[in-house]
Amino acid sequence: MKSAFIITSAINTKFGVYTTEQRLTQTLDTVKSIRKHVPDAKVFLVELAGLPLSEDQKQIILSNVDQLVDLSHDQDVIDIFNSTDNWDIVKNTTEVMGFARALEQFDFTGIDRVFKISGRYTLSDEFDISRFEKLAGRIVVAKRRSSQFGPGVTGGIPLQYMSRLWSWPADKTETVIEMYNTGLVHIAQVLSAGGYCDIEHMLFGFLPVDLVTEVERIGIQGNIAPNGQAVVD
Repeated sequence: MKSAFIITSAINTKFGVYTTEQRLTQTLDTVKSIRKHVPDAKVFLVELAGLPLSEDQKQIILSNVDQLVDLSHDQDVIDIFNSTDNWDIVKNTTEVMGFARALEQFDFTGIDRVFKISGRYTLSDEFDISRFEKLAGRIVVAKRRSSQFGPGVTGGIPLQYMSRLWSWPADKTETVIEMYNTGLVHIAQVLSAGGYCDIEHMLFGFLPVDLVTEVERIGIQGNIAPNGQAVVD
């Protein structure tokens, strides 16, 4: 099985407890962990921060990944970044919009499975690529979690799937793109109505249930950006 990992990244941002330098270092650690656990994987990165990468930052990233889609110059990304100081709204709307656009640009030739991994997180020792070989044809996510909100807040979505690491068969990429585009509309509608919906609730609400397999431990670890709290999934 040939795999590709897409890292979602926001190096230059006004949000979170980590400096730009720390975020870049942590993102390179993400790449290292992928190379360690899946040496033959393709590693892609999509940059989604509203502050553009410097040329030095871009060259460092390019020297470590197989393909970079840099959306930090995208006017829609910049507009969302500057529209509010609400970290959740910026992160979720930017990533959902940008990830769908990036999927149209990455080269998945010869790839069997695509993993989405959040930048700054690393694959843990519990990550086992052979598990995914046995789940060919399935979208694989960590076990569903309860919601901190009522369904009335999230537009009727009662549960959530963590988005730090999940994957799908490469031949289902168009399905994933459609899901992100549909989910973006839902998020915008919920926010405009005064509610709240993020990527995690969107995944639960819009991934095709007939293709999803949930696993107890998916093999990811790291620290969340707003407060540095450690998580293991």
